[in-house]
Amino acid sequence: MSTDAANLPLPAPDLKTDTVRVGSAVVCVLSGDVHLGTRAIGDDALSRALELRPALLAVDLDAVELFTADGLNLLLAVREAADEQGVTLVLLSPGDAVREVLDATGAAGMFEIHPTLAEATARHRR
Repeated sequence: MSTDAANLPLPAPDLKTDTVRVGSAVVCVLSGDVHLGTRAIGDDALSRALELRPALLAVDLDAVELFTADGLNLLLAVREAADEQGVTLVLLSPGDAVREVLDATGAAGMFEIHPTLAEATARHRR
């Protein structure tokens, strides 16, 4: 068996994403770690979600375990892109890691945050 680094299996990404349409909303679930090394994965998933032109883009952050300033920058970038496209962006159920960064930076007030998709969609029925 070769120990050449090029032949070793790559580790699983620290961030997993799943995107589903629920009525006129699109939910993008991020789970794992959101940091510099995984930002591109999150950016790709959220960009693809916006391409679906939903009335509401909900980013489910309940399963995020590690969230750094790069994660915040990702959310700020998607917020700007959503605004430019006329898409309402909401954050769903941010856990402690996400809340800590949002609160420490004062960014929590820049996002609409809901505990559930049902609550978010009820508020934004079209």
